[in-house]
Amino acid sequence: MTGERSAGAGRYPWSGLGVRDVLPIVLRVAANLARGLWWKLRVRRSQGLLFVARGAQIMHPWHLELGRCVKIEDYAEVHCLARRGVRLGSGVTVGRGASIRPSSYYGHDLGEGLTVGDGSAIGPYSWIGASGFVEIGRDVLLGPRVVILPENHVFADETRTIKSQGVEREGIVIEDDCWLGANATILAGVRVGRGSVVAAGAVVNRDVPPYSIVAGVPARVLKQRVPRVA
Repeated sequence: MTGERSAGAGRYPWSGLGVRDVLPIVLRVAANLARGLWWKLRVRRSQGLLFVARGAQIMHPWHLELGRCVKIEDYAEVHCLARRGVRLGSGVTVGRGASIRPSSYYGHDLGEGLTVGDGSAIGPYSWIGASGFVEIGRDVLLGPRVVILPENHVFADETRTIKSQGVEREGIVIEDDCWLGANATILAGVRVGRGSVVAAGAVVNRDVPPYSIVAGVPARVLKQRVPRVA
């Protein structure tokens, strides 16, 4: 029946698959692990296994700290040159084509950096511009093409080009257990409270209270989730 889940779902991830299905998975995982072993020799600190897929780039890896079982998928870019470095906690996944960019390619405009808590996932083709410090909590889900922008261009002086007026940087905090839908945008200075859901395509320009569901441009609170009391 649609929507039902069998009691054993997820217990045996390869059950029902033939050798032709499983073998490519095993080979891909082995190749990613081999690349990860090479990168582990270059990062500042790594607590366990690291999986790095084909085409992934890690710039300035000596500023990168890793927990256990971190996965960096195909063609992702992790730029680690930042005042406070980059830390990816245990079980973190950086999705295919995602970019983490605290600073420019050429070393100027040095940014603050990024920390991602255990069990969080950065969706495919997402962009985290960690020029201001970005803190992502535990078990956070970022959907495809989520954009996190902790800086704004200054444009108050109309007699000068916007480019020449520089930027203002503010931190962004996304607390534990949040879900940001596809194409959501989080702007500078925002805190997304614990347990919140940001709808696909929303533009968040103000703080989100804990356990809120927000949507729209700009985003507004639609309803509150009630946290379950243990």
